[in-house]
Amino acid sequence: MTEMRKTIIETMEHYRKKLYPDNKHWKVLEIGIDGDIKPGGNYQLFGIGNEYKTLDFLERLKPDYIADITDTKMPSNEWDLIICSQTLEHVFEIRKAIGEIYRMLKKGGYAIIDNPWEYPYHGLSDYGDYWRISEPAMRKLVSEAGFEIIECKQIKSLVTSLVRKV
Repeated sequence: MTEMRKTIIETMEHYRKKLYPDNKHWKVLEIGIDGDIKPGGNYQLFGIGNEYKTLDFLERLKPDYIADITDTKMPSNEWDLIICSQTLEHVFEIRKAIGEIYRMLKKGGYAIIDNPWEYPYHGLSDYGDYWRISEPAMRKLVSEAGFEIIECKQIKSLVTSLVRKV
């Protein structure tokens, strides 16, 4: 297991302790699932007793919803928790993606948004690798979208945030 993967798992476990998601009957959406077995590790942390769905534009991954996060056409105000982990660096229109996450969340809903800061290029033939977002940039991006920041920090090579739709 890579150092980055360990950091992501530790961070997700930290957010699990903050949110206590078990059996809340939440609607949970995970965006960007390449590399994760289905149901992935985040399902084990946030899916117990909740309706857990996945979204990815790659049909080969067999997500519940096949869509690009920048153009989902999914209903507004639907999800209690959206997880977008290790995905934004692969989205060219970051502001639009974060805006879509905000739009899809219910009022009072949470989003976990993270991305690598210091990490090698890892685009593949069916998606690119465009950005590294610093902690100050992440704060600005989620604030501009309208989110309340609960946490935003850099942990090793990961920039991570827990935000809430107000």
